[in-house]
Amino acid sequence: MAGTKQGPQRPPEDCRNDRGVAAAGLKALGSGLEIRAKAWITAGNETFLAYGRVMLLEKIRESGSISAAARSIGMSYRRAWWHVEAMNRLAARPLVKTSVGGKGGGGTRLTAEGEEAVRAYRILDEKAKAFAEEMKKDLGV
Repeated sequence: MAGTKQGPQRPPEDCRNDRGVAAAGLKALGSGLEIRAKAWITAGNETFLAYGRVMLLEKIRESGSISAAARSIGMSYRRAWWHVEAMNRLAARPLVKTSVGGKGGGGTRLTAEGEEAVRAYRILDEKAKAFAEEMKKDLGV
């Protein structure tokens, strides 16, 4: 058969037996390199939740305002609104609910789904960080 390798094939290497080599290899790539893990949740090719978006949601919860939340994390209002619209569009039900001003004033709040999204992301992020710590120990980094 054309293109098919004949003869005995080398089995895949078990990387768990080469942890010392992997750590040495990482150190050989450069000084000051670190192992880090960050969590994000996607919908297709779009980001649904990531660290910055969750921080924005938490600040919206605290302030009741997208503009105040954006200001507090150094983000433009336009970018914050874009993130909120994207999360709301990708979610089954909106994570953030806004109400327009008037006599009682407007405001923004997280929905129950928004609160659950923050909680779920924080759990995922902690697990990613724990995984990174485990890999540091395994690799001796």
